[in-house]
Amino acid sequence: MKLFHALFLSLPLVTAVVIDAHDAAACGGCVPPQDESTQVTGHRMVFSVSQTSTTLWDQIEYSGDPTSFAWILPIKGQVEVGLSSDAVFAVLSERTATSVAAPPLNCPPPPSCWGSWEGGGSGSGGMGGGDAAGGGVDIITQEVVGPYETVQLSSSDPNALKDWLTTNGYNVSPDVAPIIDAYVGEGFDFLALKLVPGQGVGSMRPVRITTLGASNTLPLRMVAAGTGAFAPMTLWVFAEGRYETKNFSSFQIAPADIVWNWDEGNSNYAALKDDAFKASNNSNWLNQYAQPTSSWDIRGRLEQLVSFLPDQSGYGDPDDGYATANEELQADLEKMFGGINETELWLTRINTELARASLNKDLALGAATAQDPVSNFFQATQAVGTPPTCPEYPPCDPGTEIPGDPNGGGWWNNLGDGKGNGSASSSSCAVSSGTETTAALGLLGVALGLSVARRRSSRRK
Repeated sequence: MKLFHALFLSLPLVTAVVIDAHDAAACGGCVPPQDESTQVTGHRMVFSVSQTSTTLWDQIEYSGDPTSFAWILPIKGQVEVGLSSDAVFAVLSERTATSVAAPPLNCPPPPSCWGSWEGGGSGSGGMGGGDAAGGGVDIITQEVVGPYETVQLSSSDPNALKDWLTTNGYNVSPDVAPIIDAYVGEGFDFLALKLVPGQGVGSMRPVRITTLGASNTLPLRMVAAGTGAFAPMTLWVFAEGRYETKNFSSFQIAPADIVWNWDEGNSNYAALKDDAFKASNNSNWLNQYAQPTSSWDIRGRLEQLVSFLPDQSGYGDPDDGYATANEELQADLEKMFGGINETELWLTRINTELARASLNKDLALGAATAQDPVSNFFQATQAVGTPPTCPEYPPCDPGTEIPGDPNGGGWWNNLGDGKGNGSASSSSCAVSSGTETTAALGLLGVALGLSVARRRSSRRK
């Protein structure tokens, strides 16, 4: 059974508007104890960049049954570590989920006595300050944040740094050691983070990492730590304008290529996506969504969740109630939207399944050459299989029961002019399918999902 954990990565201090690839954000790597076989099977990240600060959140999916949790995060300068919630990812995932609609059936309209009611139904199909640490290592700062012990380290000697990490309970495997050496040689510092002794993985809370200044680069080399042959990732970007990859190739699914399968109740979207990844040897990114947005769209959903269900929101201590949860949410929202001009705010979503060999360079992000929206909705124009038959309407006799009317017949008299003479309307049947969760995910759905995830986690303490 898969266990979901949320832990978020760090960004370095960058003072120039023109970013050097080495003075950039650095993704963290999972370093489980030597006797554990846990593996990172995916990342979901949120990246918010303005001219004043940059913040990165990262939610990690595991396979296995971890008993502890530890991360090594390359950074530049001192960073701010804070707590967040899984609800952020639930809201963004629902907000930007891809949906495919079946071709319209173009059925004949119902008789005029049926008013504007359209018979038939639709179904859905899924698709998917510095103290000396000794041995050439300086401690920049050390603190406890929620259930985590954090320490920010600086060293010009990679061997001394690795010795310190190993001595203090961080497993630096042979494949990770050269990556740490490279980051030290490039002048990076490190944030080391692990659970406080006595805290089980069920107590894990999402954290966010913020640095001063704007950064457009997300190094991926440390992501290789703890991953398998492929590293699935979804990245949301909040910025002034649409963002895209600059040093990885990217693509979009063409609407004309979408084919609906009537027999299976889904489309070939997932297959098109997988084929495009494989064609590049899993070295490219898919542009899934990009639209001008309002911070209030995201803010409102999270604030409602905290207001009505603070103990299930993932924010604050349930014993402290709404006040603490709201304070943590507002701090999270400030990092997400602070410094970004509201009138120029865009939300971009990109997705990848990078092969391990492609994690040898950092991801450079930047404003898209064409500031064109990318829709997450597709209306299929091609179809295979046998489409459903059009509805058959019974005669327009008073009292005749309309199919699907739980209250019996005659209620169409409330339509049109109140005498059963409503105007005719055309009828079509469309089936929609999302790539992730149902698009109708609401407040209670988010809270229920978070609650279930926490209960599953608690069973692994």
